[in-house]
Amino acid sequence: MTNDIEKGIIRYDGPKTYRVSVDDVIWVFQDIARHANEYKSIFDAPLLALFRKLHEEYGAAFHLNIYYTTPEHGGFDLSEMPDKYRDEWIANRGWLRLSFHAHANDPQFPYTGAPYEKAYTECKQVMDEIRRFAGEPSKVTTIHYADATPDGVRAFYDCGVRALLGDFAYHPKDGREWLCYYLDHEHFEAVRKNVFWKDEETGMIFFPCDVVLNTMTPDEIPPEMDRFAEKWGRDRKFIDILIHEQYFYPDFKRYESDYEDRIRAGIEWCVSHGYRPGLVSDVLGLD
Repeated sequence: MTNDIEKGIIRYDGPKTYRVSVDDVIWVFQDIARHANEYKSIFDAPLLALFRKLHEEYGAAFHLNIYYTTPEHGGFDLSEMPDKYRDEWIANRGWLRLSFHAHANDPQFPYTGAPYEKAYTECKQVMDEIRRFAGEPSKVTTIHYADATPDGVRAFYDCGVRALLGDFAYHPKDGREWLCYYLDHEHFEAVRKNVFWKDEETGMIFFPCDVVLNTMTPDEIPPEMDRFAEKWGRDRKFIDILIHEQYFYPDFKRYESDYEDRIRAGIEWCVSHGYRPGLVSDVLGLD
């Protein structure tokens, strides 16, 4: 087992890098589609306007993990997203990436025990839509609830995914390791300690999320990141800070009016600790 773990470690020796990832993304596409006759740019959408502002201020890179459909606000799916902004998506691909997340927000844990066919079909559906309206999707993604069988992960690989982020967290009730796909304790530890670890059997690279920004206030984020760095090593070369799309919107039941401040708090911690903005695909040489 030790040899298996050592073989899978990917050692990144480049500059310290951070990324902002955004999960559960669909409403922004619904917004753009509904205002296609008014919006001259994708950045007329308020969420993307915020991300561009933060990119312009900090150079921050954002990665959006996308659903195919949503029942909210009258219902929507990606087939309704116009391709009129395709060139603009492509022009901003250096800092703004799109990838598959799940078919929809519900059910939770959609790929726990799911067969290859389900995972492949739902992943391909989103990837094909991204290609249509925004150019090539990223080879890096986060699967909704970060859980899947090895067959499910092979399906994602066959769709073009080469690296999966997971929370690699401890369950709040019983402390067990979870949100780590099918990996056991030793491989969980390998990912947490080394950041990037490749399973030779599925071909997939796994890496961890470091902080979920919508779960704490802006003031709580820096000390939490300090604690995290102390536990897993302050010299780690890559950090992922994550937030979920829905908390941006005032009509969401758990709306966070300080959404922007939470992202800023995460970014500023990274910057103050010597991290530069970047994308996983650039770090790993995937795209």
